[in-house]
Amino acid sequence: MRKEAVGGERAAGAAGRQEREIFVKMDSQVLDCTICFEPLRPPIYQCEVGHAVCYVCRGKLCNTCPICCRGIGFSRCFALEHVVDTVKVPCANANYGCKQFIIYYQKEKHEKTCLHAPCFCPEDGCSFKGSTGSLLDHFVIEHKWSPTNFHYNEAQRISIPRHCRFTLLVGEEDQSMFLVMDPHVGSSSLHDGAQLGSFFLLVPPELVDESTDGLTINIRIDKIKCVVHH
Repeated sequence: MRKEAVGGERAAGAAGRQEREIFVKMDSQVLDCTICFEPLRPPIYQCEVGHAVCYVCRGKLCNTCPICCRGIGFSRCFALEHVVDTVKVPCANANYGCKQFIIYYQKEKHEKTCLHAPCFCPEDGCSFKGSTGSLLDHFVIEHKWSPTNFHYNEAQRISIPRHCRFTLLVGEEDQSMFLVMDPHVGSSSLHDGAQLGSFFLLVPPELVDESTDGLTINIRIDKIKCVVHH
């Protein structure tokens, strides 16, 4: 009878908790290593008192807890490992279109490659910050740029005015943007503006079209499919 009663209580409790996810507000330091303050991730170790450390710091300790100074060994903290594997947080780029919730200790890694990370306007003195789509509208409306559409995997001839700092290319298929600049720059979100390198291109005067005072070049942008290995 007692066994049946306990079973009935558990079933009633489970029935009363239909929602498997809850939203909470907590101090993020609880999920950080007490030594290096980096986000905890499995395997997580704890001393006899319960102070948790990450596996990197555990390898640097000589069987002594740096918090309570107890001279004991460390064991795995499977309960905390389960917690950190299930705690998910929104991406910092949520306001720019990212809808993902990421495991806490993977948040920084995700945001470094998030496709919704904000873009910045390269024009001097412009403080615009926004999504890729809004950046295109910003170029056209605010700075009166005239984009040149292109197709991937096809050669195309474009004209670059001699005194134009940027030439905007927009992919027909996906609206991706590319900037052709007078100096060489690396791939960037333009967070710190256009970081110009110490490169130059020597163009013979006869290649400049005197009627338009511009340079005509042939370009081709290929789209390469990335193979993801699981």
